[in-house]
Amino acid sequence: MTDLAADPRHNGSANGQNISLDEGLITLCTRVEALAPGSIAGLTVCNHLERALFPQLPGFADAIKSIPLSPSDFGSCVRAVASGEIITCSDIREVKRFDPQWQRLCLDHGIRSLQSRPVYLRNGKAYATFVLAYREPREECDWNVALMNFAADAAGLIIQSDLDDLDIAAE
Repeated sequence: MTDLAADPRHNGSANGQNISLDEGLITLCTRVEALAPGSIAGLTVCNHLERALFPQLPGFADAIKSIPLSPSDFGSCVRAVASGEIITCSDIREVKRFDPQWQRLCLDHGIRSLQSRPVYLRNGKAYATFVLAYREPREECDWNVALMNFAADAAGLIIQSDLDDLDIAAE
């Protein structure tokens, strides 16, 4: 996990330039996918669902931006942010607790199971979700739970750092 723990927003160049928020989050997703073979990692910013990043599924990322943030049971990410809970769907085809539009969107993009974990900012507010998905139905294992916790915390630090940089630039 040491590669995952490295700051994905620093590109290691001699001049120490930082990369963009999206590039940092994409790097994090890529590192998580390497540690969970067969996975699809992604992130949704649910403050206004302004951003969705799924490096392996850019079409899904674009489509998911149209998901409404209300009602809170529309889909797994919206529910995770609204409840502050980790939402696990072992088989999306069998899920009845979310909107059929969300279910169809996932299935149309080959996602059969997923877990959405809230990503928190420094103030304790759930701001986004980190998602680990698979193309087949599956139960979550202890390794994925630990990896998700670590990745969601890392995503929170990356997002908080970017927001802090924006605040400093505005001063």
